[in-house]
Amino acid sequence: MRHFLQQLLLFLLPIAMLAVAAECYMRCCVPNSYRIKAELMERTKDSVETIVLGNSHAYSGIKPDLLPGVAVNMANVSQVLDTDLRLLQRYVPQCPCLKQVYLVCDNSNLFDLPLEQTDEWFRCTYYMLYMDGLGGHSRWSRYGLELAHFTSFRGKLTKYWHLQRPDCDPLGWDTDNSLQAKREAGWDSTQVADALRRHTCNDWQQARRNARTVMEMARYCQTRGIRLTLLCTPVTPAYAAGVPPRQLEAIRRVHKEACQKYGAESLDLSRTEAFAPDDYFDSDHLTHEGAAKLTRLLARSAH
Repeated sequence: MRHFLQQLLLFLLPIAMLAVAAECYMRCCVPNSYRIKAELMERTKDSVETIVLGNSHAYSGIKPDLLPGVAVNMANVSQVLDTDLRLLQRYVPQCPCLKQVYLVCDNSNLFDLPLEQTDEWFRCTYYMLYMDGLGGHSRWSRYGLELAHFTSFRGKLTKYWHLQRPDCDPLGWDTDNSLQAKREAGWDSTQVADALRRHTCNDWQQARRNARTVMEMARYCQTRGIRLTLLCTPVTPAYAAGVPPRQLEAIRRVHKEACQKYGAESLDLSRTEAFAPDDYFDSDHLTHEGAAKLTRLLARSAH
């Protein structure tokens, strides 16, 4: 038995060493948007005037370099409203010059489940590892290792080896050119239906909790004299037509309540005709050109 255990240990040792090396390489050598954004806030906290929060609609849709003053994009793929609130609470006290917060609050995120309950739970790991434990998970849980979700680990590593560049620019805006290829390939009704299905409310109690989170952010900004703008970002007519009326009403109600109670501002561009088909790379995300157009609209509304 002892001989068997020794042989087993000798067999497992190289595998364990390889796993440790892979984990260390991913953490130390492969750039990611979470670390970039955390370091960005540390560098700009004394001068930043505008912070962008939200999910991929903001991450790929709002270019900080086109906003007035010093602006940073702290949005990320599938970022939920609870995380936006944690980011706000962490960084606002360190930002004496902060005047403006843009928050995506639309059909794409108001009905989100907690990230831990979704197929993208592994994103909690990135906040844990690269944003100093944001989210409060234990380092000894599954959220403490990149390798805990091997599929995403492999995907990130493969993408980096092929492209050798970070996912976002120095101000936090998504520069993933592979997204543009989706637009070139076009999309059909299947893609629109898939997007609407992902954004369908499956838990109205959670939706109400998300609404309370938005109210807390609005209250938090009001008490600190910060202008909060709630955004419904541009989407294609096909996507806009497919949003369930009950969800549409819930979004409008949240915007109205935040404005009336806490002095927030609301900007609904979900049905604007200012964006052409070529401004979208899929039914609810903007191309680089579309992002520039949206950001210029925001910049003009800030004056």
